[in-house]
Amino acid sequence: MESSGLYNQHQLIVNVNSRASKNVSLTGSYAWNRAMSNTDGVGTFPANPYSMAGEYGPASTDVHHRISLGGAINTKWNVLFSPLVNITSGPPFDITAGRDIYGTTLFNGRPGIATDPNKPGVIQTTYGLLDPNPTADEKILHRNFGRGPGTVFFNAHLTKAFRFGPKPAETGRGEARPRYALSFTMEAANLLNHTNSGPIIGNITSPLFGRANQIAGGGGFGGFSEAANNRRFEFQTRFTF
Repeated sequence: MESSGLYNQHQLIVNVNSRASKNVSLTGSYAWNRAMSNTDGVGTFPANPYSMAGEYGPASTDVHHRISLGGAINTKWNVLFSPLVNITSGPPFDITAGRDIYGTTLFNGRPGIATDPNKPGVIQTTYGLLDPNPTADEKILHRNFGRGPGTVFFNAHLTKAFRFGPKPAETGRGEARPRYALSFTMEAANLLNHTNSGPIIGNITSPLFGRANQIAGGGGFGGFSEAANNRRFEFQTRFTF
């Protein structure tokens, strides 16, 4: 292991806050990002242990665009509506040959860019003709050559509160509120019912190459991840006194 990793990143981040009126407050942010590296951390191994050629490529954090929108809107009937939208472009993923090319017991060797379309074993992909058995005359794909799909998260929050009962004595800190409060809340997760994919399979010999065999988010209670699974509604009632 060596500590000579290289990481270069450029970012542009814009934040916007708007108080359109006493009942409408909106926030938003946009981030443009470019990140290049020759390693993704201490657990990263070069595809070819004898050469670092092709290791410099998009970092795992090279997500080009991130958009976040949120806010709070108090409607005519004092129903509080709070939307939250997060959109990101796709992250990179490494494309591998699916075999231990260099005899290192690691299966992270990358395929070659085929120069002979008639060579046995060559695989046609959306990234071109790739050879899982690269030869010396073939250029090897650089690290994290693939690009996965983006993600879309849209959650919303609705709350209506009622106050009633006798008012307690004023304390000199302003007008006293009614003693009791009853609130109804609805949480909507993944309102668009959009499926967000988990890690993309980069093994070109796999029938699932370029696809994900799991959803984003990594589970959650009962295997449910609010950001990645089907549309979900939750209702809550709270009484305070």
